[in-house]
Order: sequence, then structure tokens, then C-alpha cells
Amino acid sequence: MTTLDSVIGHGPVLQRLVASGVDEELTHALLLIGPEGVGKTTAALALAAELLDAESWPGGLMAHPDFWLEDSAAENVGIDRMRPSPKRKAGDEEAGPSLQQFLSLSAYAGGRRVAVIARADRLTEQAADNLLKTLEEPPPRAHLVLTSAHPEQLPQTVRSRCETVVLGPVSPAVIERWLERAHGVSEHDAATAAALAAGRPGRALHLATEPGALASELDALDRFIGAGGGGAEGALRAAAQVTVAAAAGTERSAEVREQALITLGAWASFVRDAACFASGAPEIAVWKAYRPALEAWAQDLDLTRIVEILARILETAESVAMYAQPRLAFEALMLDIFARSDSPPLVEIAPRGGLEVSAGGGAPGKPRRSPSARRG
Repeated sequence: MTTLDSVIGHGPVLQRLVASGVDEELTHALLLIGPEGVGKTTAALALAAELLDAESWPGGLMAHPDFWLEDSAAENVGIDRMRPSPKRKAGDEEAGPSLQQFLSLSAYAGGRRVAVIARADRLTEQAADNLLKTLEEPPPRAHLVLTSAHPEQLPQTVRSRCETVVLGPVSPAVIERWLERAHGVSEHDAATAAALAAGRPGRALHLATEPGALASELDALDRFIGAGGGGAEGALRAAAQVTVAAAAGTERSAEVREQALITLGAWASFVRDAACFASGAPEIAVWKAYRPALEAWAQDLDLTRIVEILARILETAESVAMYAQPRLAFEALMLDIFARSDSPPLVEIAPRGGLEVSAGGGAPGKPRRSPSARRG
């Protein structure tokens, strides 16, 4: 059962919302926002369970008659989920009652009613317009909880009628401990998945438990680090390999884009750690297994250049999120990082389990610079 204890990293926020519910001061509409996989839906379900005291109900939250949930795999949520459809056949309960049908009934248990719409940015224009009417005239003691990683895709009229609650990234250390204790993940895999997940427990759990997922992400990071010293040719080759890998097994552009953003997040995490090493604070870095590569970057590059690379990666991620073509965006990024005279050093990729800096530290014919000769 989803409880407050099962929510990773967002306990204080949920405790505040639950306390507001106990004091009868909780707003009728909440919008939980944050990155994909950060735990928004898990938090919404835990909040609903607390508000309905679902633990005492036979079958728990999902069997509670005063709870309604839209968390289907549908790419778009249409008007039929918001109001009864005249075309719907009698007895057709595949999708369950509409939101309006649910809210039209009195609370079965005599208390509150709670409706959760996960990934609310899937709402069609018609569905969002219909939801707006409910938000403007909410039934008594009813709470609507929406979650979204892309709230900008929701109409402003809907957003303005909800109290926005931000669920930010969770500490890698917290995620690592959770993976080990709650899911039996090995210490090495937990640490690696936590570092790759960029503060998103759901993403970390997928990486640590889905066969091949962790290796695939590490391959993309290895290609990025291994592009050092390869010039324009090596940069373009690495970009092509990463985008082909991102598209493997799917033809949906949305999935390719999401995978590209995940890859860029991992790269940004590594470069951020390189900046930690370059600024003399290696103890706060999270990529412990990549220490040789981080040390090579910190020795060969000026901190200003490392920060510039980090900013360039974040800029590319923003462009991809706004529907830039991933392959072209990756090519431009890799050329800007690795085809310049102040490119990162050559780092040889060791067999899975870590990286090793090559003996020379630079491309053939390009001697390794000492720390005093770093590029600015």
C-alpha cells in the first residue's frame, strides 16, 4: 500500500498537506509538479490514502469507494474521462466512472472524496475545459490532485485554480539507501543508478531493476567521455551512436526525446562532478566510479571551460525539450565540446566497472598539459 513512509524525499511537503487536511484547511485542488520519475504520482496516492484513512478500508486505497484515479497508459485523456459519454454502452465499465459521475455521488464513507489525475498534461483541450468547470465549482469536501512534469502544457486557467506544490529532485544518497534497503539492489548498482537518475527515484528504480537499463545508460556516458581527443570526427561518431541507441526499440518520437533528455541529464551530472573536482571539492561528487575521468577533466580543463560545457549541455536539453531534433542537437553539442582546441582530454574506456585515463592523457601527437597550463 502506498503510504507516507513509501514516498522518498518528499516527506515534509506531504506532512504539511496532511496537516492542512486534518485542520480542514486543505485546498480543493492541488497541482504537484516536478521532473519525470521524481515521485509525484506516488506522493499523490500517499496523500489520498491519508486523507481517506484508506489503511483501515478493506482492500486499501484502490478499493476505497471515495477514491478516483486516472493513471492509465493512454497518451491523451479525453472528455469521456471527465464526463459521461452519450456513446458509452450501458454496463461498459472498462475505464470506470467519469470524474463527474464520481463527484456527483455523496461520500460513501461519510468523509472526503479524493480524485487523482496523474500526468494531467495528457488532458485534451475538451477534457481540460470540462475539468475547469469542476475546479471553479468544487463539490464540498472533495479534493482534486493533479500531477504534471510539464505544467506549461496545461491551460493557464486550470493551473491558476490549483495550489502548485513543487516536488524537487531527491538526494542521490537518499535514493541509494532506498534502493538498497527497500528493493535489495547491490551497493554498486544503487550508487550508479542514483547518480544517473538526477534526483528521480522512479528513474533510479527502473535503471537498477530493469534488465540492461543500467548498462545502456552507462554506455551513453562512456561514449560522451570517450569522445575526448577525437576531434570533429570522434564527436560526430559519438553523437550518432548515442542517438541511434536512444531510438533503439521504439519508433515513437516522444520516447526518443525523453531518452535524449535522460542521456543529457547524465552527461550534465558528470560535468557537474568535474567542476567539483576542478574547484577542489571532490567530496561532493556523486560519480565515484568515474574518478579517474573526473580527475583528468579537472587537470586538463579550466573551471571556466567546464562550467561552459555544463551550460551548453543544459541549453541543449532545453532545446530538445522544446522539440529540437535530437540528432542535430547532439551533433552541434558534441562538436562544440570536443572539436575545439580546448576540448576535454582523451580518456580510455575500460571494461564495465569504471574508466581509466590513458597513459598520455591526450590525443596522439598532443602532449598532456600540466595543471599550470590548463586552458582558459
